[in-house]
Amino acid sequence: MASVHSISLLSEAEFGCEHLAAQLGQDGSTSEQFKSAFIKTHNALSNFPRSTDLSVKQSTRLKAKGFLKPKYTCLTCSEAISMADRKAHTEKTSHQFYMDSRGRTLYCEACSDFVYDHGLERLRCSTTESALEVARKRRFSNSSADELYIRSNANKRPCAKQGVRGLFNLGQTCYLNVILQTLLHDPILNTYFLGNGHQPHDCTASDCVGCAVAEAFADFNSSDKAEGFAALNLLLASWRASPTLAGYQQQDAHEYYQFLVDKLHASTEGHREGHEKGCPCFFHKTFYGKLRSSVTCDKCGNVTRTDDPMVDLSLDVQVQAKKRAMGGIGASSTPTLSGCLDSYTSPEKLMAGVYNCSHCGGTPQKATKQLRIRKLPAILCMQLKRFEHTFSVSEKLEGKIDFPLSINMLPYTTVPHARVDRSRFMYDLSSAVVHKGKLDAGHYYVYCRQGDEWMLFNDDQVTAVTEADVLNADAYLLFYNLRSLASAPQ
Repeated sequence: MASVHSISLLSEAEFGCEHLAAQLGQDGSTSEQFKSAFIKTHNALSNFPRSTDLSVKQSTRLKAKGFLKPKYTCLTCSEAISMADRKAHTEKTSHQFYMDSRGRTLYCEACSDFVYDHGLERLRCSTTESALEVARKRRFSNSSADELYIRSNANKRPCAKQGVRGLFNLGQTCYLNVILQTLLHDPILNTYFLGNGHQPHDCTASDCVGCAVAEAFADFNSSDKAEGFAALNLLLASWRASPTLAGYQQQDAHEYYQFLVDKLHASTEGHREGHEKGCPCFFHKTFYGKLRSSVTCDKCGNVTRTDDPMVDLSLDVQVQAKKRAMGGIGASSTPTLSGCLDSYTSPEKLMAGVYNCSHCGGTPQKATKQLRIRKLPAILCMQLKRFEHTFSVSEKLEGKIDFPLSINMLPYTTVPHARVDRSRFMYDLSSAVVHKGKLDAGHYYVYCRQGDEWMLFNDDQVTAVTEADVLNADAYLLFYNLRSLASAPQ
């Protein structure tokens, strides 16, 4: 016996979307006018020249690139407009249904998607103007096997993907998978790549990393498949762009993140190579901040300031561990992210010989150095440096480091604290990358926020987890998103 829920789904499946259901559910004359406009537009677009006809009239010198872009015909006023002007037309006229010139498929601006309606599909089974009359005379039987199959299996296409997808390990590629999953779950990057961001069909660069990432976003958000997929093109593009990445040896996820951000920046049209010039591209604004180094001469008080671009913060957790081992303050406590940030931005004494003061005749002087964040990025990556390499030994610091779900970065900036809205510096955790195992034989997995929930991505295995699971993880990389882009600090 059918449940109330299943009956509801069947009734929804009778129309392509709820907006179309409202349109066709109006009084008879209004509904018939819409169907007539649908058939009339369909027949008019049947003569729209195909891309294969371009070679027939070379004398017109049509540019294929612009010619292939579809036009959208409004079913209400019959005006043909471009994709870029479609939203403005709807806002001006309240007309929300269009037919595209290439596939003659129905588009609903309210859904921002193409919609399929089996009733309208029956109307355009014929290419003649009498199709509407034929449909009036010949009704499909409700008991028809075909009609029953369509009603039982059709439903509205979701506006967004349902669930999440893992990434197949292609041979020691877990370092790539965790960074890509982090990007795939970032709302800022989804808006860019699923909108009018990097367009592979317009890109002429060979082995473009930006194109490979755009393809990964398209694959991940495809509603056609639910199982995991392989980011093979991104792997190959990375190998070709960096000889040190080529091959199936284990790589560092932090170094791959830096590589990927740099290549995405380089793939943007109009980007500037020198970060000190202030590149206006999307990726530079999203990933790059500025770090200020201030050196104060202990003798004369002269201050030398230098601003450098930063793509992440590398926080030395080894310093805290050594202090605890020596019986310092907080010897029995767990190291914290805020403690690492405090150490990172605390003044540091420089011995004579390291710094030459220009105000003291260029002579070596003792000095005090301090790092502060001059400009924060929208996506802030923080590396908890668990790996230490010396001439004699390379080791990894195991153990938990406490980190919060939200953090205020104002105390670590150059901004005067008393004259600013602290809420403008709030960041929320978006993902946490974990490394398990030894330096040369480890494995990466990542926790990512999916809406209001958290998911654990271990290559192609996906598991729902709690906030407590995330906060208990031995994180290696932490990614935080600026809470409000509208009030982002400059």
